[in-house]
Amino acid sequence: MSRPRQPASGSPRRAFGAGGRLRSLGLGLLVAVGLPAGLVPPRAMAQTVRTFSAADLMKGTKVSREACAKLETSVFVEAEGDAVCIRYYIAGDARGKRAAVFFPGDSIGADAKGKIGPDPGYLTQAPEYVQAAVGVWSQRLGVPFIFFGRPGLHGSSGWHGDRRTRREVALTRLALDAIKAREGLAGYHVAGMSGGGILAAAALASRDDVGCAAIASAPLDFRAFAKTFSIPLRTDGPRAHYDLMPEAATVAGRKSARILFLTSPKDRAVPPATQQPFVDAVKVAGGRYLHLFTEGRGPDRHALTEKSLFSLAMCIAGAADGEIAARYGNTGPDDLPPP
Repeated sequence: MSRPRQPASGSPRRAFGAGGRLRSLGLGLLVAVGLPAGLVPPRAMAQTVRTFSAADLMKGTKVSREACAKLETSVFVEAEGDAVCIRYYIAGDARGKRAAVFFPGDSIGADAKGKIGPDPGYLTQAPEYVQAAVGVWSQRLGVPFIFFGRPGLHGSSGWHGDRRTRREVALTRLALDAIKAREGLAGYHVAGMSGGGILAAAALASRDDVGCAAIASAPLDFRAFAKTFSIPLRTDGPRAHYDLMPEAATVAGRKSARILFLTSPKDRAVPPATQQPFVDAVKVAGGRYLHLFTEGRGPDRHALTEKSLFSLAMCIAGAADGEIAARYGNTGPDDLPPP
């Protein structure tokens, strides 16, 4: 059931993934999450699936606790004045293990004329396609893999207008706890792209069960990001923008976690200057991390989804920082392992 709301104000002109211009992503999640072209679902499947809705994306949806309980791989959580049914997609034998969980970027933004709307690529996606990609990534990483449906996205109820807010972070924190209990997980490895990178970093700050973390192209200093793109900064209430900067010392204190930051030096969607202050703050607080500077995909040189996940895989496998840096540091946008 739709929950009518107004689009979030103050969205940057550069829209998706917290900043990239509105453009079609073609195969949508199949490309963004890295399903090889040879594994695109057949046309017969495409004719039977229901892709995600623009109306649901823009207005939000509401699902009751009872209805959520009837859905597979969904958990119901309440926080900051909202209650949502979080959809997650999982592949691999997860019980008793750490699962790698991926938080995708944003799917609402403004085009060059300032018109707010959905990412066209998002509208080509469907649960079946997401699940297919999740199966591929579980094999690639060699661990159970979870794609996390952020509130209002990918089958989760809620409103994507609450992205990058205190409310979204709180709901995500509770959902991770619920998924861990439901699936019998020992903990998580986390990866996040752009707006999803905020959630990955927040998870690292709030949890002591994270092994490896890969945070890519994320507006980690949101005040700097808001200033860069003239976004009205909300500081009060559940819809306040989430400020990661005070969490830098907590992140630095996660000595049992291995932390990878990935930055595209030419990123025009989330400029390095909106990422570096948080990394510097972690360093000042005594944190240990690997910072990879590597070219992103797309016209804005922003997209680092595949590199974040492949570098996460190397971290999980126990590769040394030098090995990871040699493979993914200072590389071109398409310098990736073959399918």
